[in-house]
Amino acid sequence: MATAAVLAATLALFLRAAAATAATAAAEADRIGRLPGQPPVNFSMYSGYVTVDAAAGRALFYWFIEAAGVPAESAPLVLWLNGGPGCSSVGYGASEELGAFRINADGRTLYLNPYPWNKVANMLFLDSPAGVGYSYSNSTSDLYTAGDNKTAHDSYNFLVNWLERFPQYKHRDFYITGESYAGHYVPQLSQLVYRNNKGIEKPILNFKGFMVRTQIFMNLYLLLMFCLLISVEMIGWKCGN
Repeated sequence: MATAAVLAATLALFLRAAAATAATAAAEADRIGRLPGQPPVNFSMYSGYVTVDAAAGRALFYWFIEAAGVPAESAPLVLWLNGGPGCSSVGYGASEELGAFRINADGRTLYLNPYPWNKVANMLFLDSPAGVGYSYSNSTSDLYTAGDNKTAHDSYNFLVNWLERFPQYKHRDFYITGESYAGHYVPQLSQLVYRNNKGIEKPILNFKGFMVRTQIFMNLYLLLMFCLLISVEMIGWKCGN
């Protein structure tokens, strides 16, 4: 029995080590060595695809910029979503607003953004839903059946699968942010993360909150009710009949 227990423990350690090695290899395959026309930097970047629906051939594209102004090992993880619908988070949010770089007038070289969010956080920019930016689907019907609910579930699947590629960010303080039509995407994804975390003592998505800029909401009253309800749930109140 003792020998079997030792073998089981050894096998478990081996499998964990193999999984960590595979995750590291997948992350390294996504590492950006240097962008065209990029100035020198002291932070790491990654980009690539994460499958969210293998049967449909649906995958979302991301650009991840690690923190520079604070230690990346302790800085929070922040997801940024642009809206539109149809606006690329990589092409707009990361490249024209809060990313690490700006594009020079020559269209060929980059300069450092003086106010990048990666001064305080690890920034994850996601092109969502499929069909936006570099994100794609091999099922044409996906481009006609996309909706806010499907977008939220795809983004959630992306996050869970992305964390398998970057396991060092599991359990890290996590925030969801965005602007414009992401006034729909951000609250719905936040609600999905929160509900899936319920009952889990140490969730891999350590959700701390969300923020929306220049938001577009279908109905302000519904937004206020949503914020009230999720706040009530998060502080543990119970509503009576």
